[in-house]
Amino acid sequence: MENMNLQEAFIERLNTFLPNVDFDKLDKSCNSVEDGYAKEILKLMHDIFVEVYGTDYLDSIYEFVELPAVIQGRNTGHIGLGIVTLDLESSGEHWGTFFLTPRGVIDQGMENMPAADSRYLSQTYMPYDYWYTISLERDHHVDFDNVPEKIADMLNGCYPDQPEMKME
Repeated sequence: MENMNLQEAFIERLNTFLPNVDFDKLDKSCNSVEDGYAKEILKLMHDIFVEVYGTDYLDSIYEFVELPAVIQGRNTGHIGLGIVTLDLESSGEHWGTFFLTPRGVIDQGMENMPAADSRYLSQTYMPYDYWYTISLERDHHVDFDNVPEKIADMLNGCYPDQPEMKME
């Protein structure tokens, strides 16, 4: 039960934080060499998670969690930030993504998604890879050994006091 309260508290904090994000600026920042704004927003989402959960490492005692992530369209190379929903009881099975887009936050799992949002996700991201900022006990779905350099740099910004992760 406590885990659900943490999840709700994290989502509540994000819902308070996200209206202050300039989504157009974020999208441009994610996809340019001037990526300071994207790094700042990712670190703030990461810090909110750490404040709520009291850790940046989760084991399988947690069931479903939402984690800050960097997302990249496989076909387009387009980079964005989002929140991925994972089932930690099944080794990090991916259940959905909230994309932070110039159109606002788009919930990939939304039932009656507006056609324009659906088109945007299809054209910009599908299919996609993601890398989250939190360490998990086990997840064989995400390849952290082959993170594109720009994305590794963004993720490393969440851990300014740690050695940098290896890059492709």
